[in-house]
Amino acid sequence: MSRWRFLGHRFVAVPLALVILIGGWNIYIAFNDDGRIRGEVRDGTGAPVPGATVIFFERNFINYQEMKRTVTDASGAYRFDGMQVHVGQLEARTADGRLSARRQLRLWFRAQNVEMAPLVLEAPRG
Repeated sequence: MSRWRFLGHRFVAVPLALVILIGGWNIYIAFNDDGRIRGEVRDGTGAPVPGATVIFFERNFINYQEMKRTVTDASGAYRFDGMQVHVGQLEARTADGRLSARRQLRLWFRAQNVEMAPLVLEAPRG
């Protein structure tokens, strides 16, 4: 038992804990770096909205620019693949003029897989 006692010394235990923590973080990243952004679009009552256009805006130095679009499926779900970003915004629109508020997206690391909270459409404007 005494031969393992050195592991309890702070000059060994702290670096060892850091190595384990960093190794665990890198393993997590390796399994979650596909750049997949998923979510769903719902109306004000909570019902799914099929056929809504979801737009991803990427931040540049001055503002946000549209980067990619997709359309929701029959269950109101959308998915973006291969998104190599850290920061962006999502917005949903329908052909009849309904629009969601833009949802901010901030990731811990580039191309992190994320499941977004539902984008909720507001009543048509005008």
